Amino acid sequence: LYVSKDLSSLQPAQDVAFTLPGMPFQREQTKDLQRVLGAIDRAIPLVFVSGNHDVGNVPTAETIEEFCQTWGDDYFSFWVGGVLFLVLNSQLLYDASSCPALKQAQDLWLDQQLSLAVQQKCQHAIIFQHIPLFLQSIDEDDDYFNLTRSVRKEMADKFTKAGRP
Repeated sequence: LYVSKDLSSLQPAQDVAFTLPGMPFQREQTKDLQRVLGAIDRAIPLVFVSGNHDVGNVPTAETIEEFCQTWGDDYFSFWVGGVLFLVLNSQLLYDASSCPALKQAQDLWLDQQLSLAVQQKCQHAIIFQHIPLFLQSIDEDDDYFNLTRSVRKEMADKFTKAGRP
């Protein structure tokens, strides 16, 4: 993806989405981004991963629906060259208190995807998510920029189990 000189030269590098759901200018920023992305050759697939600027730190059914209407599913999988790619809505892993049923649906879907990966003897799986499991170590303290220890252990255990025949 070609990034314009103005954008790539920001110092320090920063998040280019400045608004949160419901904030002024969010719709305008979305339209601007869609216009820029519209210039990309349609043969190049784009993968959109939801984050806090898309669905909020505490996502709701409404913010997730808006993301899905604008960018597509908030979690999904695809295969390329025998590699499984899983795109997760990590905001649901961070705080799903306003939409627990959506987290449960993603959890069930993920378990099914990992089971399928084992059945199909998947050699590699790559996971895209906005909030990393951890920054430096799986045992690090909970922080705004990582998932909680209990969630990261649960997820790491799922991924490890799926990676073993």
